[in-house]
Amino acid sequence: MEIKEILEAQKGLVEGISTKVNEIDAGIKAMETRVKEVETQLMPRKVSVPGVNEQKESFSFVKAINAINSGDWSQAGFEKSVFDETRKKTIMAAGTDTIGGYIVPAEVVSDMIELFRAELVVAKMGATMLNGLVGNPVEIPKQTGGSTAYWVGENAAITESNLTFGQLALSPKAVAAMVKLSNRLLRMANPSVEAMIRSDISTVLALAVDYAALRGTGANSEPIGIASTAGINTVVMGATGGDVNFDTLVDMGYELQKDNAYKGNLGFVFHPVIKKILSQLKQAQWNGDTSGEYVIKPLVDDAQFKSWLGWPYAMTTQIPINLSKSSGSNLTEIYFGNWKELIVGSWGGIEIMASKETSDAFEKNQTWVRIIQEVDCAVRHPESFCLINDAHTS
Repeated sequence: MEIKEILEAQKGLVEGISTKVNEIDAGIKAMETRVKEVETQLMPRKVSVPGVNEQKESFSFVKAINAINSGDWSQAGFEKSVFDETRKKTIMAAGTDTIGGYIVPAEVVSDMIELFRAELVVAKMGATMLNGLVGNPVEIPKQTGGSTAYWVGENAAITESNLTFGQLALSPKAVAAMVKLSNRLLRMANPSVEAMIRSDISTVLALAVDYAALRGTGANSEPIGIASTAGINTVVMGATGGDVNFDTLVDMGYELQKDNAYKGNLGFVFHPVIKKILSQLKQAQWNGDTSGEYVIKPLVDDAQFKSWLGWPYAMTTQIPINLSKSSGSNLTEIYFGNWKELIVGSWGGIEIMASKETSDAFEKNQTWVRIIQEVDCAVRHPESFCLINDAHTS
């Protein structure tokens, strides 16, 4: 009788485990379905414009700006067809030709998008770039917790544990830039002028997005950048800041290691002053050596300097060098992390508007071009980044 009871208990336990396995399997399948739905939402919406897909002609910003400005599209027939097709095939939130506003679809000016990416420091470090997003908000699932293993005795029930998931939401935020062009320059419609205008537009947009991705506060319609993301790792240099050396950078890596986040596209981003400081470190500052020898040979190339850091790096002068903390001043920031965990998303195309009468453009014989792009930034897992915000700059 006792053996029968044990067998019945074992049978019930097996049935319970089987039921739990089925529930977990159903949960996994539901999550896979959800991930596929999100991936479908994140796929760029393509705009098919006659002639563009076959690359018979390339979109010209110079011709488009001149036509928007003058209202005469006789020399910009292809550009007009692009705008006309875009208005037919995409949902527009704002911008009409009656006031000089047009939407340039990203699929048409793909070289413009690639140039924009090339100017982004965070993109160079491996940030995840999502283009052509649709909807508001765009939700991306992320795992926030995992299963737990337990030691169990014979015939004892296994303690339940579940995978937990969260959502990372991206919402479009308008980044705008103003480019001032000489009307004489615009009349010189040649490839070099076209390239210069595209480069200028890409640069001003990239600078704004880079700054937001690193230092955005989330206020005044600005994205939340890495420095303002709750839960990121930090290394504090001191009450009034501290001097940077290679020990400092090792400490930053250790913060990620403690969180099992030391993986992916790891690297540093800092102001050029940090490279200067590290390049001027003397042995005496570390181990009391009185020979005056440098830790690194002066004027080493990028590859050698990278080997000293241990990971890739990028520099930007947008990181300030005049921050203050308590009684400390002239401080700067250093970022280290898995840059793949930084997501930069963009919605639709680029809105361009042109005017010869804005402010003092008329008296200076200029055309002012306003560019607007919908963008947002977010960190998928905060523990994937570490920040120093009190490093001495001298």
